[in-house]
Amino acid sequence: MKGIRVPERLYKGVLWLVSIVFAAFLVGLGNLIIGDLPQVQAELNRDQYVETAEVKQLRGQISALDEERSALDDRRELLYIQQRQAAEEKQSATETFEAWIKTRSATTDPTQDPEVIARTRALEQLQQNERSISSSINALDTEATELSQRRSVISEQLYDAEDAGVPAYERAYFWQELQVFGLRLLITLPMLGIAAWLIVKRRKGEYWPISRGFVLASVFVFFVELVPYLPSYGGYVRYTVGIILTFAAGHFLIKNMRQYLAQRQEVEQKAEEERRKLVSHDEAFKKMSSSVCPGCDRPIAKMEGTESNFCVHCGMTLFDRCISCETRKMAFFRFCMACGTTAETEADKPAPAT
Repeated sequence: MKGIRVPERLYKGVLWLVSIVFAAFLVGLGNLIIGDLPQVQAELNRDQYVETAEVKQLRGQISALDEERSALDDRRELLYIQQRQAAEEKQSATETFEAWIKTRSATTDPTQDPEVIARTRALEQLQQNERSISSSINALDTEATELSQRRSVISEQLYDAEDAGVPAYERAYFWQELQVFGLRLLITLPMLGIAAWLIVKRRKGEYWPISRGFVLASVFVFFVELVPYLPSYGGYVRYTVGIILTFAAGHFLIKNMRQYLAQRQEVEQKAEEERRKLVSHDEAFKKMSSSVCPGCDRPIAKMEGTESNFCVHCGMTLFDRCISCETRKMAFFRFCMACGTTAETEADKPAPAT
């Protein structure tokens, strides 16, 4: 059963929308402020700490070796071409010489002996040229191997030199991140403090919808704008902060639960007339609609075939009868829903219906 007027429900929905819109604008402003915080300091460049004079010198040596190796590869490629040409010339000359020898053997002309010697020497010259080119290629291969070995040694030295500058860069980066996080924290913590104060002191205030928007924005800024940038330190900080927040939340909930239980116990010890004055008309309708006793917040006990007119836990009257038409009605109704008779006062009220 709804005890809240339709316009009132509409106003509450609109006020929630106002809270969300106000929170969105606050979050947008916070994003701009927090997003600009890293620009307070110049961005660190890893090369500032790694590119030392030694590193630059080693890089120069490697670059010179690479250029020398590139030139060597060009020379070797040219020799490979010359080797293929020499091999083709030798093969052609060998085939021609063998054909000519066969002809010479068939004719057995002694006048051709000087030409045999000349052709043999020419063939030997081609073979010698091929061997010379092969020797040059082998020499270049050896030189290329030496260059590779030298480059490998210098590369290891370069790696060690670069690695030596990394700790300094990481320390500088850590302190810069810590400073930026500290600035974020300086903005976020006051917002959380104000939000906590608003919840405790202004939750029932006239401008609570605006305050609620600020609270929503503070929670968003904390969990979205701060927590993801929380330094890790191997997870120690994150887990420590999680433990602290969990402990604080648990402490707050336990403390409030104890206060609530103590308050409920104190209320239940009062007379029913005094307890009914502490329950508002609309609040009673909400709780009764959810089958909850407005006096003690416990579920209303029901038994089949029996009307639940009283709370079995605190004894509060939940249902009575109209003094005019005897219609069974909720005890918190101001008027009878059957005949419209005004509900009687506690002093005039007859015994509840059985």
